[in-house]
Amino acid sequence: MNGSKLASGSRVAIVGGGIAGAGLAASLLFNGRARGCALDVRVYESGEPGAIAPPALLTPECRSRLAALGCRVPPEWRAHELRGVEILSHGNREVLPSTPGGLWVVDAWPQGQGGLALVREVLAGAATAQGARFVPRRVERVENQPSAPDAPAAVRKSGPLVVRAQGSGERFHAVALATGAGPSMGDAFFPGFKPAPTIAAVQARLRHASPRLSVAPLARLWLSPMGSVDGLLLLPGAHSVYALAFGASVTPADLCQVLMMAARDGLVEEGFELAALETTRLPYGPGRTIVAPGQLAVGAVAFGHPLQLGLSETLASCSRAAVALLDAGLEGTALERRYVREGLNEMLEDSAAGARSISWLRRAGRRAPQAFLAARNRGTSGGMGGGGVLGLSSPTPLSLLNAARWAGIRETMASWVRTAVEPMPTTIPSLEPDLYYIVDDDPDQREAMTQLLESTGARVVAFADELALFCAVARRPPTAILLDVVLHWVDGLRLCEGLKQHPLTRDTRVVVMSGLNRPHVRQRALDAGAEAFLPKPVDPERLLRQLMGHVSTSAQVAQPGRSAQDDVVSDESGRYAS
Repeated sequence: MNGSKLASGSRVAIVGGGIAGAGLAASLLFNGRARGCALDVRVYESGEPGAIAPPALLTPECRSRLAALGCRVPPEWRAHELRGVEILSHGNREVLPSTPGGLWVVDAWPQGQGGLALVREVLAGAATAQGARFVPRRVERVENQPSAPDAPAAVRKSGPLVVRAQGSGERFHAVALATGAGPSMGDAFFPGFKPAPTIAAVQARLRHASPRLSVAPLARLWLSPMGSVDGLLLLPGAHSVYALAFGASVTPADLCQVLMMAARDGLVEEGFELAALETTRLPYGPGRTIVAPGQLAVGAVAFGHPLQLGLSETLASCSRAAVALLDAGLEGTALERRYVREGLNEMLEDSAAGARSISWLRRAGRRAPQAFLAARNRGTSGGMGGGGVLGLSSPTPLSLLNAARWAGIRETMASWVRTAVEPMPTTIPSLEPDLYYIVDDDPDQREAMTQLLESTGARVVAFADELALFCAVARRPPTAILLDVVLHWVDGLRLCEGLKQHPLTRDTRVVVMSGLNRPHVRQRALDAGAEAFLPKPVDPERLLRQLMGHVSTSAQVAQPGRSAQDDVVSDESGRYAS
């Protein structure tokens, strides 16, 4: 160390081996070499990767930053370009076009890796080529322990920060945190560390049966599709779709239900099925305290918002963190000034504005798509860090916040004076009386019921996947839907509620079937809108009577000649449908 600055031989640890970690390593070594400062950089892995590797959205700014760090951008990354982003809310929609060649969706899933993993590999390769070492150990905590005056010279020169990683401890002059928006180290990084707040999210991958499918090059953002979901992002790759739902209390079941609604409304192409699903967290504003002497946070653990889709802001924070560490090093006040106030100030303001705009867009309701257009038409574009929302150069988060706030106020005022009008009933297309859809994850049950119904001359389509059901319903509503309670991705009773809440299917007959033959399960099925609950194994004669319309509502709970108690099946484990 030379005073408060990093000098040749200084040791820097980076906690987190993702894009932010690899990007910071490459930026540190690149900037250090330009100053004649040879650094010893170690990158610690931040834990097991998630089951879903999202695609990467590369903007022109992001591609320039990758090239500046010595990364080779493969030409095949340009195979799928987006022509824009469609904003939807309460039946209204607007398209924000992108400039030609502006937005690249990098993704090789399902044949290969997700886009973020591919970009991370390129960054890690550039960092390794410059001397970075990647350590496959997870860090538990970072301790500030200055060496004793009588310690060996090698210890005194190794730095005051000790990184504890799976039983080992090494000394460094500076430590950066780049773990993303997942579980935070909190005070284990440094006392008083306040990272970016986060919001719950659920992500999924939709796979198509045909590998030759060409997905429409248009991303979609559906705002407030249901009460617990603030937004649903559908980002198409070359042969797949990445789905992300976010909201304060969003659950995997919510994402499944919203995807079904999207498929029913034609927002997801025909033939897709849900292939993977997991919960995650998204940054929701700026961190309050992200710097300590010799320590700082970069990327999503420091700032961000759900509408920040590109990687430009993350790579910009890596570049500014590298410069700040080289200039200020262990000096806390100087590091805070150089990194936060001078380096990240604009991006921190943008992350706060982006997070606040979410709540105003929800209040704006049907005016939300026009708010995006109004913000874009103001002519402002992103600053040095990338700036625009949804990977576009404009609108900026601040202009979107102003437009969304005005749209939300106008919608609130309009709701006060709007005359309540009973909505016109939705026209239900004429249905053929012999088309039945079966949704059951048991192939034997599907086959048995298909043969039974086809023996009566009816047409039957069986589904193992709930999303495929809604794609079919969007094309042609059936006479009735036979629905199992326990499905792969979502509770069948919630699926029944979703069917009954949508105009296209609210009049479609739904018969719920389950081996969980309990009174409260049967009652929940009827409360969800099912016209009948049939215990498994299904009685063929009773099923046919039900579909022919000869069974009364009272008979749906107990068969004629049998009491409700007779229908209850003993379950020693005490497990009930929930």
